[in-house]
Amino acid sequence: MRIPSASGCLVFLVLAALPYAPGMIAKNDSAAQLDFGVQAARKGLWREALFRWERARKAAPEDSRVLNNLAVAYETTGDFGKADELYRAALRLDPGNRDIRQNYDLFSGFYKELQTRSDSASGEKPSDAPSKQHSDDASPH
Repeated sequence: MRIPSASGCLVFLVLAALPYAPGMIAKNDSAAQLDFGVQAARKGLWREALFRWERARKAAPEDSRVLNNLAVAYETTGDFGKADELYRAALRLDPGNRDIRQNYDLFSGFYKELQTRSDSASGEKPSDAPSKQHSDDASPH
């Protein structure tokens, strides 16, 4: 009976792990991109944060935290329709998340007011940015 060499065992272990590697890499990449985006947002670099969080979403499309952070970033950069879409998607994935709910509630109040103002014939120009603060969860994490 032949005893397998150490290198033979290593090859077996690596090959056995291959089916799991893509998911593990995607999850790690998502976490790295999420963290990088948080650091960028804290410095006020919202376009960089958007870029990083979009990459995180590609790696982990069902991560409600990524979607929430993307919604905050799109809201901050003035793309309110996209922010609304992403907040709703985050809530569908994690309906019990208090922070996402709070962010969406604050945003939706502003967004409805903005839509009402733009629909009115008064000629009054709506504010370009929301006047609210996000919960700590939304200030990127």
